[in-house]
Amino acid sequence: MRHPLHADFIQALAQLAGARESFAKLAKAKLILGNDNHIGDIGEYWVRRYYELRGQFKCYGTGKNCAYDIQLNDATGVSVKTLTAWSETGYGTPVRALDGQHWQVLAAVFLGRSLLPKKLAIVPLSQLVEQPVFVRNAGRRSHSTDPTSSYPRFEWWPWLDRYQVTFTIKDNDLDLNSAVANAAEDSH
Repeated sequence: MRHPLHADFIQALAQLAGARESFAKLAKAKLILGNDNHIGDIGEYWVRRYYELRGQFKCYGTGKNCAYDIQLNDATGVSVKTLTAWSETGYGTPVRALDGQHWQVLAAVFLGRSLLPKKLAIVPLSQLVEQPVFVRNAGRRSHSTDPTSSYPRFEWWPWLDRYQVTFTIKDNDLDLNSAVANAAEDSH
């Protein structure tokens, strides 16, 4: 079931997208630096909707410093990372995969300029840590003489495409049913 304030969320997205357009112009003119405030909140909302539609959403994490962003009904912790088409660097916040003892799934979100999701990938932690960027990071973190304490910054790595879930946007909301029907029609 859709949250009663979903329409308010969609209206806020439109307003924020308009504001981002204005801020992008100001940043380009060097009047401000520009940043991605609230982008993580938006990505978390779309991941919430994905899991709500699957009947798996339990709650958000207990705060911004919680080890996971979303908890599922089966107690699985989900870490959400979000990028937008507005991002000039293509990088987000660090993905602390080796610190994943409190979360078991990475939900990667790419938002279009309207701040509606364009891509959503769901990656089990066990498969995430096998990706070359995380294998190299683990090696650097365990280096005997000069270990690093950093983690890879989130980006839309090409291998994330293998973990994308199928969805469409219908009435400004995720629609998993139409996406499945469209995929079935395309395969015939």
